[in-house]
Amino acid sequence: MRRVVPVLFVLFASLAASALAQPLAAVGYVDSQYLLSLHPSYQQLVDRREMANAEISQVAATVQELQAKQQAGQALTPEEEERLQASIATLQALQQRYDQELQDLAQPAIEAVNAAIAQVAADLGIGVVFDANAARESGLIVYAAPGNDITPMVEEVLRAGF
Repeated sequence: MRRVVPVLFVLFASLAASALAQPLAAVGYVDSQYLLSLHPSYQQLVDRREMANAEISQVAATVQELQAKQQAGQALTPEEEERLQASIATLQALQQRYDQELQDLAQPAIEAVNAAIAQVAADLGIGVVFDANAARESGLIVYAAPGNDITPMVEEVLRAGF
């Protein structure tokens, strides 16, 4: 037993020393929404989203109107029932179409921002970069020092690439 204690102590001490000798992963954060807004395609994305919202809202209003009539206990005429079913199908199709269009429009901006973040992180030796807005909303990060914000450096890389 006397032999085991010193061996365990030496083993524990060497493990603790090697753990302390390992560099901690540097952490940075970005405002990805701001960075996305810098991309040349961003305004087109915003315009398309507004157009989609307007068109979807118009069809959704028809659906809501007819469903409200049903919920109030009023029977729908066959024409109204047909219009309700057609409006629901149209609403679903519009949502799917615009979701795909918006994703396609956003993809180049997302890829450019992610590439710029990866480049800055590699240049600075940062192992982890998180989105400040997502972290704030989720409560995942309680505190991040302003010095860890790499948004301005990523912005420089993005602007140089446009």
